[in-house]
Amino acid sequence: MVDKVFTTVSIAALCFVTHAEELHSVGLENMAKRLQGDVRLIAMGDSYSSPYFARVPLAGLRVWPIEKISAMSSGAPTSSDTFICTPYCNPSSLILSSDSLGYAIERDSSKSFFTLPIFGLQEFYTSTAFDDEGNDTLFTISLDGDGLEHLSSGVHGPFAQAGDDVKFRFLYRSASNSKQQLNSVKAYDGNELVSIMHLRDNARPYWHLGENPDYDVREPAPEQINAYAVDFPARNNTQNSMNMKFEQTGSLAGTNQYLVPAGSVYYHQDENGERETGLYFSYVSDSSWSYYGFGCDAEGNDTHDKRFAKSQFTHWLDVTTLDREQPVVFMWYLAPEFADYSSSITLMTNMIAQAEGSAKQIGITTVEHLIVVAPLFQLDNSSDISKEFITYQQQAAFDIASTTPNVAAASLFSATDEVLFDGPNGIPWLLYHGFDHFEFGTNSINLVEETNGDLFDPWVIHPSSPNAAAFFSTILGEIIRKAGCKADVVADGYINTTDLLAVIGHIGQEYIEEDINEDGIVDIQDLLLVIDGWGACWPIQAPYNTPTFRSN
Repeated sequence: MVDKVFTTVSIAALCFVTHAEELHSVGLENMAKRLQGDVRLIAMGDSYSSPYFARVPLAGLRVWPIEKISAMSSGAPTSSDTFICTPYCNPSSLILSSDSLGYAIERDSSKSFFTLPIFGLQEFYTSTAFDDEGNDTLFTISLDGDGLEHLSSGVHGPFAQAGDDVKFRFLYRSASNSKQQLNSVKAYDGNELVSIMHLRDNARPYWHLGENPDYDVREPAPEQINAYAVDFPARNNTQNSMNMKFEQTGSLAGTNQYLVPAGSVYYHQDENGERETGLYFSYVSDSSWSYYGFGCDAEGNDTHDKRFAKSQFTHWLDVTTLDREQPVVFMWYLAPEFADYSSSITLMTNMIAQAEGSAKQIGITTVEHLIVVAPLFQLDNSSDISKEFITYQQQAAFDIASTTPNVAAASLFSATDEVLFDGPNGIPWLLYHGFDHFEFGTNSINLVEETNGDLFDPWVIHPSSPNAAAFFSTILGEIIRKAGCKADVVADGYINTTDLLAVIGHIGQEYIEEDINEDGIVDIQDLLLVIDGWGACWPIQAPYNTPTFRSN
């Protein structure tokens, strides 16, 4: 893939990159319908994609008009806005880049490293120092309260409600030595015992190894992410915390075994016991990550070595896949770095190739990629230097998308006119585009008054709040809508008779909105595009649906 991109890149640069500011995207024509259908969206990135509503990918779940969020998967962090893992015994170790020992795992031995950035593993080691704190509970996995509130007030409402049929899949990293893998754990849905899990011999089989997870069980793969073979009901308290509790089956102190929770998958199932279709949201990210970690196919060998092997990613992707027929969109959203154009091409191409290779091994039938270029942020003390390197990465993303059929790219940097929203200088742009009337779900926000134009944290790196991230996600959503719903000329979220009549009424006119294919004139080709795109599309949302904005 790398060779292909390099051989065509000079031509692509002439044809596409010079129009980057006009287009804001390349190859996004099908993304609106893809994201509103049955799809797994995996946010791939550094701290820009970590599971907080003050980050752009997760904020998309608040503001994008997705009809059904059917599933979510998570690591096992102690803090996030999705599912968190809370320890009730000690000692426990958090395997994260931000931890002092970083990716060191099996810390009571010679220490190996597990660097796959799934934002949180937790390690329990049952030496004589192990303390169950006077009860049997080891840890719980639950939907975070703040996250539940943010999601519930968004466009689609809560992830689950009372009476929903929700299933839970438990993920764990198996110890290097099978004898040191903790054997059994009790699993509770709320306070209802649903299983005694036997982790040493009842792991979920792997598709990429030619096994059948529908009928068989296997021993867990050492040093890799495994899933327990049986998915459990998670119906208790769905209107509240969706709490799963895990208890010891006997005294563990002095048994010298490891238990490493690696996260979970929650998914809705229908009346036939099959997963419900809709958006399945996942992430592969961690704080303090980088392009350097993706696409290198090498295991980390130090506490903060930001590399991971294709095999590690393949095992994780395998056990978190609910249906190999469900299309997968890898959404690449990383902070821009000091990478020039050539380096950006290589880095992006390699990370895409590694993810595709894993998906192919598993047998996933449809794979697409969306590279999202970040808005202007403080890459350097000089805004000009920041713009220079972000422009390199925008050019690289647009060029790869223009030459690779299953890759699309969108630029927040271009769509926000290269504005740095770090104070009052950002106010004119927000006012001109109507963000003093920013509405989604049950939220009505004057973003200008709320932020005074400052949408970044004190380091000018991350969005300063969930609403600031929702703003950037809304911009991305509008890029997706414009690219995928060009025939929705009367922008109401539907391509229908209204749009057909609008085009017919302007036949022969030049350079107007009804010229859908932008060839300079409204003609029969534009009518055919309306017919071809007929049906529901991506609804236009505030402030883009207001008369003030539409007149600008």
